[in-house]
Amino acid sequence: MRYKNVVWDWNGTLLDDVKISVDTINVMLERKHLGKLTVEEYRSIFGFPVKPYYESIGFDFSQDDWEEVSRDFVNIYNDLAEKVELTPGIIPVLEGIKRKGIRQYVLSALKEDLLIGMLERFGIREYFEGVCGSNNIYADGKVARGMEMLQMFPIVPGETVMVGDTLHDAEVAETLGFDFRLYAGGHNSTERLAEKGIVLQRMEQLLSED
Repeated sequence: MRYKNVVWDWNGTLLDDVKISVDTINVMLERKHLGKLTVEEYRSIFGFPVKPYYESIGFDFSQDDWEEVSRDFVNIYNDLAEKVELTPGIIPVLEGIKRKGIRQYVLSALKEDLLIGMLERFGIREYFEGVCGSNNIYADGKVARGMEMLQMFPIVPGETVMVGDTLHDAEVAETLGFDFRLYAGGHNSTERLAEKGIVLQRMEQLLSED
């Protein structure tokens, strides 16, 4: 790999949480007597910022309270998250990148204290030089936090690749001046990702790059 830095997304990239995210939103939809989503339907429509995505599946923020909806998602997700696992095969990839002397970071829309807690829970905090999450629960996106990351750590954009699983990750990478790879096992469909850039079917493909 020719890069000196890898910036990882968390949800859907390092963490295999698509099914739990769909289960969470379906609990919320069921409470409102709205139709449930399949994983395929979810991956075809999910995006950032998340408010328009919620509106597309039936929420009406002229009546629904945005803060309450955000809290509901976090609370239900956390109840289900005991079953969540890391993305298959990710630890050997993290280890392989570390052995190459490449610095690794995490940039996530997840609240930062929750993010660090989950990295520690899975025993992978040690792989990352820096961890940057959100200061709120609203999943607004990652561009502003990414800008702060560039000020906090010795990351040269032209020497950096971002690995994510959504079109938003590609947008963040482009804004920050990073190259990017998009993982097919996350929150957006392979078809959507392929229109944007290079898609990884398996994470270990990263290790075979020149």
